[in-house]
Amino acid sequence: MLIIPAIEIYEGKCVVLNNGSFSDRVIFPQSPADLAKSFSDDGFPFLHVVDLEGAQRGLVKNWDSIESILAVPGVKAEVGGGVRSKDEIQRLLEMGAKRAILGSIAVTLPGLVKKWIYEIGASRISIAVDVRNGKISHGGWLEEAEQSPTMFMMELKNSGVSSFICTDINAENSFQGPNVGLYRELRPFFPNVELIASGGITSIDDVEKLHGVKISGVIIGRALLENKIKLKDLLRFVG
Repeated sequence: MLIIPAIEIYEGKCVVLNNGSFSDRVIFPQSPADLAKSFSDDGFPFLHVVDLEGAQRGLVKNWDSIESILAVPGVKAEVGGGVRSKDEIQRLLEMGAKRAILGSIAVTLPGLVKKWIYEIGASRISIAVDVRNGKISHGGWLEEAEQSPTMFMMELKNSGVSSFICTDINAENSFQGPNVGLYRELRPFFPNVELIASGGITSIDDVEKLHGVKISGVIIGRALLENKIKLKDLLRFVG
């Protein structure tokens, strides 16, 4: 199972959001590059990088911070947050991102995203599946689509997508553990895709539960920054 530390960026700083609110941010002292190096030095070189400012504004904003992370020797990363154009995808990949994460645009313009998948390659794109109360959420978690996550994922899987990052928004905001039931429900429909869980992971026990439902990987952010989970304790899940 992949263990993927998260780095969330706003105005060039490493942050986390309280209750998903862009106006209520906790700022951490490390620079994005220093935090990336720290994770890599501890044996976790594959990172989940999100431009929160970009997600809020609908276009990538923190290019310098993203580039500084990707320049750290040995670091590989998937990068998202406000990616809305083919040019942005290509720029991220040219900077060294392993893949670009597409969220809102995959909900609002799936036909265009399918075109990019064909042109750029499915392995270079991961789809964010943000879920609230059983429905797909988008637009910085402010808008709701009528699609269920299963319907949304199936449409894109049929276009070749093989990596999905699934976040339960309620779990993300509650800090009471991940929605294991959501992943248990999705896995039988998508047995051969990379299904990565995000949201609400606060303990080793949470990771153990997700491992038990055969999740491909877990993204952990705040719990690592606040030392609720120690990276060394996660090594047994790697592989």
